[in-house]
Formats: sequence, structure tokens, C-alpha cells
Amino acid sequence: MQNTEALNDHELMLAFVKEQKPEYLFRVIMGRYKQKVYWQIRRILISHEDADEVCQIVFIKLWQNAGSFQFNSALSSFIYRMAYNESMTFLKQKSRFQSFDEMLDADGHYEQMIEQGAGMDGDQIAAELQKALLTLPEKQRLVFNYKYFEELQYNEISEITGTSIGALKSNYHFAVEKIKKYFNLD
Repeated sequence: MQNTEALNDHELMLAFVKEQKPEYLFRVIMGRYKQKVYWQIRRILISHEDADEVCQIVFIKLWQNAGSFQFNSALSSFIYRMAYNESMTFLKQKSRFQSFDEMLDADGHYEQMIEQGAGMDGDQIAAELQKALLTLPEKQRLVFNYKYFEELQYNEISEITGTSIGALKSNYHFAVEKIKKYFNLD
């Protein structure tokens, strides 16, 4: 087997599936994506414990469903789609009768976590941005996170979320406007 670090994502995934899922190849995949997936989930769920739990679920499902990977899309899109779906499932299970926005407003728990720097880098501007993001509706927050933090293109976000590009652009525009308003930048 050639140097696994030199393989591109498709070659790595093909080798993983073809060689009956050897652990060393899975560790390479996790090494490439675990931190990105964790932060994608963390920006959705806010809590480190919840994000860590869902991240583990995503990689377990990747192991189990590797054979369903379609080589006509990027591995990152496949993994990010799983992370998005698992995050949404987690939110639905956690709050069957409340929206995520209602949970946030209920006791200010997530805003307190941001203020205390729970897992954040402590930078005041980053903390304020996170607070501003908590004021956004779920779809706008997700699109903003994907565009701003993950630097994904609209077509990639559309593939992950199943939302039209037009709707994504609209959500991103409104998110930016609301963040500007939050910081009095109008």
C-alpha cells in the first residue's frame, strides 16, 4: 500500500472500502476530518459535550455506511452531510417540543457558556460574534456558519443541507444584515 497521507480523498475512500475497512485507513480519514466535523457540529449545538457525542456518532456512521459513498461527490460533502443530519437529529431528540431557538432563550445557558469561554478561544470579538449568531434563526445561523467559518460554496452547502442555492443566498444575506444590526454597523 502506498503512503496513505499522499492519497486524495477519493483514493483513500476507495482503498478503505476495497480493503474491507482497515482501521489504519479510517484513522487517516478521521485525522483529515475530525476537527472540521467537530467544529461544524459545535457551531450548531454550542455545547462541547453534545458536539463531541454527535461527532463520535458521525464517524461510527461513516464506518458503517462507507459503502454508500458516491464517488461523484466530495468526501467532505458526504461527511458534512452526515454531521448536519446527526446534529439536526440530536436537536430534535433533545427538544421534542421546543425549537432550538426556544431552548436558547429558556435560560440563557448557551450565552453563559460563550461568556465563560467554555471551549472557545476566549477572544472577545469571537465571543460576541457567537452571541450574535445565537440571535439568528436556525437556517440563517447554519448558512452563516458554513459560509463564514467553513468557507464552503453555496453549491456545497446545498448538497449538505438539501436547500436551494437561492434560499441559501437569501438566508446568508439576512444573517449578515442581522449581525450588522447586532453590532450597530448599519
